[in-house]
Amino acid sequence: MATLTQLQSATQSSTTETITQNRFPLVHVLTSKPEDNVDKKQEPFDFEKTIKFLTDPHASHLLDRRIRQCQKLCRYYKNGYILKDLHYLMKIFNILADLCQDQPNYIDPFIEILQNCSKPFLLDKSTDAEIYSTALTAFYSDFGYLLRIPIKRIQKCILETLYKSIQSSNKSPLPSNNYDGLKPALMDYLLSIQCNSDLCETLVKTLSLVEEDLSLRMLIVKLLQSFSSKSTECIAKMLTHDCVNRLVLKINDTDSTGEFLFRTIETLWNILEHGDEEQISDQLNSRVTISLLQEAFLGQVTQSHSQYHRQLRNDILVVCSLIIGLKPDAPFVETGFAKQLLLFASYPELRSNSPLVKNFKLTAAQEDFEFKKLLFNTVVVLSRNPVMNELMIDSRVLLAFLSYIEPLPRKAQPGNNFEWSLAQIEELQLHAIAALSILLPRSLNEYFEYHVGTRLLLFYEWTINDDEFQSQGNSFFGKGGRNNKRSQLRYVLRLFRSIVSTRDERIQLDLSDQGIIPSITGYLRRISQQKTIHMDYVDLDVICDGLFILSCLCELDVHRKEIFGSEGIEMLIQLLVVESAYVCGGLGYHRLLVAAIDCVWCCVVGSVINEDEFIQKQGIFALLDLIATNPKSLQNIVLGCVLDLTENSKCLHFLMAWQGHKQQQFTHVLCELWRDEEREIYVSRTEKGVIHDHTKPLMGILQQTVPITPLGRLEPSRSILDLIDNMRSKIYGFFCKLGFTDLPGLHEEDYVTLCIIENFLDFKMGEVWQEIVAELDMEGVKLVAPDNEAADTILRATEERGLAVAATQNYILEEYHKQDLQYEKAFYDDLIRNHIYKEKRTEQWKSFVLRTSKYPLLMAAKDYQNQAVRQSRPEEKDYSDYHTVHNLEIPNLSITAFAGPFLQIESTPIELLNKQRQVELTS
Repeated sequence: MATLTQLQSATQSSTTETITQNRFPLVHVLTSKPEDNVDKKQEPFDFEKTIKFLTDPHASHLLDRRIRQCQKLCRYYKNGYILKDLHYLMKIFNILADLCQDQPNYIDPFIEILQNCSKPFLLDKSTDAEIYSTALTAFYSDFGYLLRIPIKRIQKCILETLYKSIQSSNKSPLPSNNYDGLKPALMDYLLSIQCNSDLCETLVKTLSLVEEDLSLRMLIVKLLQSFSSKSTECIAKMLTHDCVNRLVLKINDTDSTGEFLFRTIETLWNILEHGDEEQISDQLNSRVTISLLQEAFLGQVTQSHSQYHRQLRNDILVVCSLIIGLKPDAPFVETGFAKQLLLFASYPELRSNSPLVKNFKLTAAQEDFEFKKLLFNTVVVLSRNPVMNELMIDSRVLLAFLSYIEPLPRKAQPGNNFEWSLAQIEELQLHAIAALSILLPRSLNEYFEYHVGTRLLLFYEWTINDDEFQSQGNSFFGKGGRNNKRSQLRYVLRLFRSIVSTRDERIQLDLSDQGIIPSITGYLRRISQQKTIHMDYVDLDVICDGLFILSCLCELDVHRKEIFGSEGIEMLIQLLVVESAYVCGGLGYHRLLVAAIDCVWCCVVGSVINEDEFIQKQGIFALLDLIATNPKSLQNIVLGCVLDLTENSKCLHFLMAWQGHKQQQFTHVLCELWRDEEREIYVSRTEKGVIHDHTKPLMGILQQTVPITPLGRLEPSRSILDLIDNMRSKIYGFFCKLGFTDLPGLHEEDYVTLCIIENFLDFKMGEVWQEIVAELDMEGVKLVAPDNEAADTILRATEERGLAVAATQNYILEEYHKQDLQYEKAFYDDLIRNHIYKEKRTEQWKSFVLRTSKYPLLMAAKDYQNQAVRQSRPEEKDYSDYHTVHNLEIPNLSITAFAGPFLQIESTPIELLNKQRQVELTS
């Protein structure tokens, strides 16, 4: 062997020397290997042969060849797998998954193949995305099932591959035209496919398998976080397998980086915001889950020495508030978590010896400021649970909130290690007032214990005085309040509103005795005079809340109505006549009017003094103008208010004297409203408004379509509900006050409508009896003979009344028709007389022209005139006995026609008069 080796080496060296001496020959390449390589590369990969080779039991000893085949597959699809090869690819994955458990040498090639799945799948045709969507969904579901392999490296590779595949940064370095004619699938398409698969459910289930491995749990939570932030469908699938409890179970495991806790909280936040409330509530009804969140929160509070921990602490608190919002009866009280939250919420306003806050320090940093606001919000959400009332009383959290109700800037409090900035104090103050508007009505006993009425009134006086305050107006609650105190006024009035809306007489008496009614009335009158040009949403809130407070205080007490007095009435009239364009551009006009009308109803109606003054100052005219110009939704309210005012007899005269914009009378407006109501509910009427169906004179189509069913004792029938739905009962009440005869301003159709209005009560009683009889028949109850006779008499009387009213309406129409004919005849007589007069004038003109143009005709006319004169005189007498006889004829008379009884005198023209004046002045 040694000799052979030496010979081979000697031969090689001699050959090299010979070639070197003779130089290398120049050879031209006639064949192209790269083209052959391209042809070979374009050949499709034989999946069937590979699958058969991997599953052949006779080739199990060919380990190296199998590994090379896997590496060949990985190299061939280094830019991504083709979408149409998915079914082959999944078979290979399952085969290798089984082989890896028996032979570890397959792990590395399997991981390389799996890593290629992070790249976008390639489309051969543009329609492949739709054709293979179902196959790709099944592929991702099976891909998730590969997590069953009990090999950490493979599990980690699968999770990393999935996470990388849904990242927007996962793009191939190759240009889009360098995929051998293929096109990579879009990232949004792959994400939607993964969301439709069972991948999310598999990941949630896998959490239980990797409880002891932090790195794998981290990857799973990262995936769940991504899916939960991008699709609500994924969240719904997560919740089907108790996702919330599985996530929280290991939330407090040791993690030096803190990333696991952060990502878990972020995932929970997404689930709580977009998940199904019922499913989440079922999963949160566990003391273990709440206790683990409590432990995580306290852990971050105790080590809130860095910005990261403070932000994470705030995120945990947000998640807790979302949980309380979804399930108010979650076991926060049972675990003691609620008590600890109340303790933090009242710190540092109240001192405490609790070890939780003994070493806890707040700073003026933005994270601590957000933490304080989150605590305020959490207390409000916790108050939804009735069990919290006792805890709030014991923790005195309301007193901590009330400490912010004082004029700004606040005085420095001794013992505080830090001070909030003025902007932060202002925001916390507004937030505290908004929170108190929800908390105080649930703890009325603390109202008197903490002297809330006095605190609020002093603060209210500060908000309405003229002292300057440079408000920042940065927060949500400070909108519209920059460089003024409008935000504070807005929320303190809202707090007053929430307190008086409890209808507690003790509170109303306390506020009234301290002078809240004249104070609010005077301020509203002042701003209503100042803001008539423009009224924004802050002014609208202030006015509406102030009117509501006055309504609640004065509704049932005549003495308070008298305190409301003249100033309040003038303020109400100013608000009733304001134009809609001046109230938030017209968008808040309806709200303002509803509040003002409600205040008229509560503060004016019921007090004779206020009613007389309101009527004398023409407030009733302002209400009637609203009826004529506003939609039906507001007309119903105004009609009810005016109807109550008609209890005062002085109001009737003003109603009859009112005229609308088109000079229509109030009675005509009422009839128009009645007809509009009947058209809206489709009551059967003829074109002239006559009753068409005398058996159902008031019933509309909707009321007829509602089937009659047996009702309970206190349940109203459809006839009674009809009185609530429309204004016909109120219109009938007006005519009962005004009368049904000798009404001014009525037209023909109004008299026809008035016949129905006058019999409204009888017709409505007939409807009720029809329903009673129908219900008794349905229940199988037979009336005794006297009752049956009485019921028949009532129903027959109703029908006869309907026929009589219809006959009266037809008679009115006939009379008006006859009157119209008479008017028409008189009109035509006037036309005939006018034509005769015109013809006579024409003949006189023609005769005048003939006399002036032909002398013989003129002389004949003169002879005719003289003859007529002679014939008109009596017989001549003997005048010989008289000394003087006067000639009765005017000599040289140049007229040939008799003068009429009228003279037409033409005045001297103005031009001649002006010329005469100028001549006199010059002379």
